[in-house]
Amino acid sequence: MMNKQLLILGCSQTKRDCEGLLPALDRYDGPHYRVVKKFLRDHRWPSDLSIAILSAEYGLFGSLKGIANYDLRITPTTARAKDEYSGILEKWAKDHVAVYVSLGKDYLPALQPALDSLPNQIRQERFQGGIGKKMREIKNVLNHQLPVPRVRAEVEGGRQRRHYFLPDWDDLLDPHFDFERDAFSGSTREGRGDKHCCILMKPKQMCDGILLSLAQQRTSKGPLRRLEGTEAGALSPLPLRKQFGLKENQWLFGDCGAFSYVNEDKPTISVDQAVALYELYDFNFGASVDHIPIKKINKNGETRVLSDGERQERVEITRTNAKLFIEAVKDRKAQFNPVGTIQGIDPEQYAKSVRDYYDLGYRHLALGGLVPKRDSEIERIVREVMTATDECKERPWIHLFGIFRPGLQKLFTELKIDSFDSATYFRKAWLRSDQNYLGTNGKWYAALRVPMTSDGRTRKRLVAANADIDQLEQEERNVLNLLCQYDRDEAPLNEVLDAVQSYDQHLARSNETQSMREQYRRTLEERPWKQCDCPFCQDIGIHILIFRGANRNRRRGAHNTLMLYGHIQGMY
Repeated sequence: MMNKQLLILGCSQTKRDCEGLLPALDRYDGPHYRVVKKFLRDHRWPSDLSIAILSAEYGLFGSLKGIANYDLRITPTTARAKDEYSGILEKWAKDHVAVYVSLGKDYLPALQPALDSLPNQIRQERFQGGIGKKMREIKNVLNHQLPVPRVRAEVEGGRQRRHYFLPDWDDLLDPHFDFERDAFSGSTREGRGDKHCCILMKPKQMCDGILLSLAQQRTSKGPLRRLEGTEAGALSPLPLRKQFGLKENQWLFGDCGAFSYVNEDKPTISVDQAVALYELYDFNFGASVDHIPIKKINKNGETRVLSDGERQERVEITRTNAKLFIEAVKDRKAQFNPVGTIQGIDPEQYAKSVRDYYDLGYRHLALGGLVPKRDSEIERIVREVMTATDECKERPWIHLFGIFRPGLQKLFTELKIDSFDSATYFRKAWLRSDQNYLGTNGKWYAALRVPMTSDGRTRKRLVAANADIDQLEQEERNVLNLLCQYDRDEAPLNEVLDAVQSYDQHLARSNETQSMREQYRRTLEERPWKQCDCPFCQDIGIHILIFRGANRNRRRGAHNTLMLYGHIQGMY
């Protein structure tokens, strides 16, 4: 059992009146909630604290669940005990040693039977008295552990070195994956203790921070995934810095994931929701809500060209949201650094926004919408933007969203671009056939494809083709064994090449298997994994260059990212 405390609050009549969904802890704005939010502005969320809410509209649920605005008060008639509360509370109690309840007289009867059914070893305390006394009791619960102060990241633009942020989308790895047996160490992520690649790469540092997208709110994947409300994750925010193994000199950067709603007329995340999530999850930087003025969108399965007016409307939406965003940050006294996201149709619009955003109070700016643009377009935009920064009293921090662009690196260095994010090198590990592994010598190598016959889609295709699956499974094991033997100098090169190519031909979906033989030969002959001292290459050897499954492919992507970061640092 974990040593956690569960605080249950009643909903409040006073709420933030804004459209869309807000985490319930942010939506409610009564006296008790202001106490909690004031504490969380000054301190990180205590590791032993969970907060739940009892609401007339939503019932019993975790405080991070996104809820809409409503006006409904519980009454003696509607406050009858609900059977599901006992099941929810019983599930939560397994991870808690104490339950503190601060509910009004109309709300407590609804929860009383569930509280009475808790095991005797769960300590219970129900706050009595007036609002002032209950607020003091809530403060005592919040200060149960020695609170850890929140420290705002202080950064200035114009530094000599560019900073790199690694975009993440739930890229966890089994730390004890058995590569020889090709088996997971457990059946679930929790049972295996899956960890982010940044943690497993230590002591090597592969980035200056993590870029995490609020677009996860629209999905059921990732640390910021949509919460139903009764799961344990809805009771307290995942400690993201711990999740990614970030050191004090590394930062957590949030963006709104504008490409996830690029086909919509308006952003699917609100300004208030973005501010609330950045603050609750202890981000160091949070980007304003933007909308990409892309030329074409896909609406209802059909490609549609946006008019100049529609594209300009998206630029105006972005600018309006930037104004509302920094106002909300100031109003809430949020502790993260607001980043003004700039969109434009031409370089002049980007440059004008620099001056406008600076006057709004932004000292950190990010250029969005660059990913689909050609290098020549990006060069013009960046030059105009950096010229505009010269007119600012203090040089603002400039970030480039989603691009690395090798051909522009010299320019970015000359202009002193402060930071960028890109998953290109990470994803190359499995999105390219010939450039999957970046060696310490600066050369790209092809990973040797050994597809899994157990993969669902592959299996279905093989069955449809009446393939001899038993024979293929035997061939698959033989290829993996031969590669391991080659790594130990126990198998000749040509025998390994023949086995890899033969198996690849049986499972390949394209006709490029034959052309890859020389690429595979180069990889095996030069053995680039032997020249690398990163933990992954040292630990798993040739497996880092086997194109097969997430635990190999993501480790290879992490290696590539380390090489990219080393290049930025001047190490490679």
